Amino acid sequence: MRIFILLVLALALAILFALFPEVADETMSIHAFGWVFETRQGPFILLLVLALGAFWFLRRIVLALLAGPGQLWHVLKTGSKKRKEAHLRDGLADWVDMRGERGWKPFRKGRGFLPAWGDALLGRLPMSPTDIPLPQDDDDDLLITFSARMASDPQASPRPDPGVRLAHINAWLKAHPGAPLALERKAGLLLETEDWHGLVAMLEEIWKRGGNSASRSAPKLAIAYMRLAESAGQDEAGRESRVSYLRKAHRLRPESPGVVLALGRALLSAGEEAACRKLWMAHIEQHNDIDIAVELAPLMHDDAMKTYRRLEKRNDADMIPALALLRACMAHAAGLSGLAKEHMGRLLAAHPSPQAWQMLGRWQAESRDWKGAAEAYRQAVNLTTPPNASKHKG
Repeated sequence: MRIFILLVLALALAILFALFPEVADETMSIHAFGWVFETRQGPFILLLVLALGAFWFLRRIVLALLAGPGQLWHVLKTGSKKRKEAHLRDGLADWVDMRGERGWKPFRKGRGFLPAWGDALLGRLPMSPTDIPLPQDDDDDLLITFSARMASDPQASPRPDPGVRLAHINAWLKAHPGAPLALERKAGLLLETEDWHGLVAMLEEIWKRGGNSASRSAPKLAIAYMRLAESAGQDEAGRESRVSYLRKAHRLRPESPGVVLALGRALLSAGEEAACRKLWMAHIEQHNDIDIAVELAPLMHDDAMKTYRRLEKRNDADMIPALALLRACMAHAAGLSGLAKEHMGRLLAAHPSPQAWQMLGRWQAESRDWKGAAEAYRQAVNLTTPPNASKHKG
């Protein structure tokens, strides 16, 4: 802008002196420090304008030299900032709309409007995630993290190979240790590749630090513990490891039926039946889980009458459907068939469920009431099958 004003001023003076040559030929005197300098007015003013222009140009050269290597051309460029700003806006618009080359050409034309690190970031925007190069040692930290965020985006299409994504994320964490999004992306990648030991090691470290990242990592960590438990061996050491992993998963997800069911079965396999019964009963009382009640019922057969009497003493307000099913099962196991069917009938009238109908079907089959068993199983199927399933079949 300054050089533009200077050129306009010089052009205006040239036109003025051309129109009025007598003004340019007038003699002017300058008195300073006892000296007298006389010259013509026109050439002096033009010389003064040229001197100012030379001073501005020399100042730009000095700034360029002070800016360091690689910045000389950037400082000396006199292109229009508004034009570069317009190219930058066009490039961003093309990137947002995913038009053509996604802003590649406008970004290149707009270089110089932003600092050098900003131009480097803009150079990444038009790239496909699979084309983003792996980070180099001399790359700026912000460029490394920005590239890694693009390359590791779960919604990216096409997606780079898992090894490439992992390299980007590790570089991201090296540049910005503990970055929450980087940790979340790495956990998702380890989950995708089923690297359970690596996932557990990373998430346990996050869990120890606490904070929001720890709360978000709990579900993934519980899944990793479950998968490690599944891969444990069948020998004594494997059974101990399985119980240990599942206890950790249960501490993270105590409300999860899958975790509770797996932990109970692992305890049974390890010979800890009493601990299994205690675990499952506590879960039933807190979460009204009928599936767990069905699993627990056979373990209570030895003390069926005692358990039935204890459940019978409960108030009706405390008799949730899962406990009601367990009470009916205990009555049946204790030989109280009439009471068992009565309890089951009240349960099915108030809270019908496939599990309760299946249980009643088994009882009817045991007493050779095939018609009643068939009806009970039909009711269970009706509750299990989605309402529109029969229409789709037709």
